[in-house]
Amino acid sequence: MWLLQKNLEIPDVEPLRSNIISNIILKFRHFKSRMTSRYVFGDLKDENPCLKYNHIDEETCRLFKESREN
Repeated sequence: MWLLQKNLEIPDVEPLRSNIISNIILKFRHFKSRMTSRYVFGDLKDENPCLKYNHIDEETCRLFKESREN
C-alpha cells in the first residue's frame, strides 16, 4: 500500500481515498488472476508474458509463475 501512496497522488478525502485504493487492489487482483489463468495454467503457458507486458521484468515473471505453480 505504501508503494501506491508513494507513486500516486491520491486525494486526502477519506471516502474517496478508500474507494480509489479499493479499486486499485481489485484491479490488481483481477490482473494477477488473468495472468495465472493464461500464462501459468492456460494456453499461453509456454509464452513469456514479459513480451506483452514490457513493464514487468523477467525475474518478476519467473517468481510470479513459481509462486502460482506451488
